[in-house]
Amino acid sequence: MGLLKSLSQFLFPEENTCLFCMSHMEGEEGHICNSCSTLIEFAHREIDFHGPYLRKAYYSVIYNRFIKENIHLFKYEGKSYLYKAFGELLLESINIKGLSDKIDMVAFVPMHRRKLAQRGYNQSQLLAQYVSRKLNKPLLKNNIVKVKMTREQSRLGMLERRKNLKGSFKAVGFQDFKDKEILLIDDIITTGATMEEISKVLMEGGAKGVYGLAITSSMKI
Repeated sequence: MGLLKSLSQFLFPEENTCLFCMSHMEGEEGHICNSCSTLIEFAHREIDFHGPYLRKAYYSVIYNRFIKENIHLFKYEGKSYLYKAFGELLLESINIKGLSDKIDMVAFVPMHRRKLAQRGYNQSQLLAQYVSRKLNKPLLKNNIVKVKMTREQSRLGMLERRKNLKGSFKAVGFQDFKDKEILLIDDIITTGATMEEISKVLMEGGAKGVYGLAITSSMKI
């Protein structure tokens, strides 16, 4: 019984537990304890991709060891519950930048169906769902499709990334987002190629504008 309880707490941490370190939070609000908060450096920084499709893009926190390790756990080690902690960071940026008043709906970077089947969940979708609920904004669930299985972006240079992603996304159900301002959520911005490519298909499908937001960025700016 003790083992089952421990496993349950790992998979579904209690509300008064820090989702990063699993410590009990006495008298603290949210999903991040004061100790872990000291390891997070907010940036709320804008990135200019100089592209024609993405209106503006932001990231919430500095890409340091703590953030890097926890994003890895979130994406590859099954710690899907971290969407609540990372979602709090995104909401902080949304508040600081006044994005809630600028957007009509929330979207996320999709995964190819084979990759989604392997991982079991899309971390960007979990983040977007959380943000959508908190902002009371509609979520574009099935309107952006990854139609091409691409190579892992992290292993490619900037030009290779753009070539790798070209034609890999398509937008469907244009009536759902026609003339709408969209907030596109992802976990990390590296070169911005993914957000630019998705913004392209959304704008060509009739969106009024696209804003990008990620937890962090590994770009040298």
